[in-house]
Amino acid sequence: MNIKCIKCGKEDAVSMGLCSDCLNQVLMLKVQPMQLTVCRKCGGVMVGKHWIYNFSPKDAESLARKSVSINGSKFTLDSVSLSDLSFEKETAKGLVTYSGNDGVHGHQLTDIPVIIGSISCPRCNKISGSSYEAIVQIRPLSGKISEIFGEALASTLEYATQSENSKSNRYIMKQHSVQGGYDLYLGSKSFAESIVSRMNANFFCEVTKTKKMFGREEGYDTYRYTYLVKVVDFDMGSVIYMNDNEYLVSSISQSAIKLISVEDGLHVQVTRNEFIHSRVTLSEMRAEVSDYMVISADQDEAMLMDPAGKQITMQINVAGLENVTLLKYKEKYYYTE
Repeated sequence: MNIKCIKCGKEDAVSMGLCSDCLNQVLMLKVQPMQLTVCRKCGGVMVGKHWIYNFSPKDAESLARKSVSINGSKFTLDSVSLSDLSFEKETAKGLVTYSGNDGVHGHQLTDIPVIIGSISCPRCNKISGSSYEAIVQIRPLSGKISEIFGEALASTLEYATQSENSKSNRYIMKQHSVQGGYDLYLGSKSFAESIVSRMNANFFCEVTKTKKMFGREEGYDTYRYTYLVKVVDFDMGSVIYMNDNEYLVSSISQSAIKLISVEDGLHVQVTRNEFIHSRVTLSEMRAEVSDYMVISADQDEAMLMDPAGKQITMQINVAGLENVTLLKYKEKYYYTE
């Protein structure tokens, strides 16, 4: 004789004194939203870490299995079969199959909310020509296209072109002049960093690196990196204010800039790191740069003559030199050493 359900008294009990319908009513399912990411261009779906371009609900059942759980220890979740998955309504039906401790199997249909994210997939990025990982923005610190900047730009573009290798994503997706500089769109972050590293090795530069999340690929966030490279293109005779003090630029190399204090004529060598962490402003004024012949000199004083025949005397040690370069600023002369 079959035992009737202790709850409804109508159907035969199958487990824990309950019939199948009543058993489903007391089954405590816990359902969390299931998250899918859809390509806004082709409709491909990213499930977990992988993009699926011929998607069916069955492809997402592994995610659905993680979205559904059963409270309590009397039942075990066996599987979740998806149906009626709607991206527009952001919902799906899940047929939950479970088994009890007494060996009885059952199933229950439940609603599973779906959270839809939208990005552009890697395949569409390449097709649309937007497949680049980094931008190198090359700018003159002076704000003007100078000879030093032109030399740095030409050298960098030559290196970038000769270093292209599409197999390792070392390619230039596009490049163009912009107001006040030049932009390179590159296939990989590593290619950008090799270009920036070379610029730093050959020119005195300030580099700022930023990144912005672009999408997800194979389950990981993907970023686009921007390298703003400011070429310090001050030449001899430039007037700058550094930390509120006025200086004349004597010379510049890839690792340091040599300055002369306008106030006391002292020579200062500033490293790249010191320069980057200082407040620097370029003045519109310039010092006059002239070469002078050494007429006579000892360790304390020198008599000099410019090309026009004008003679001056300075308290400098240029003994043994035939010519020197001087900077004239605000009617005062400075020796560049």
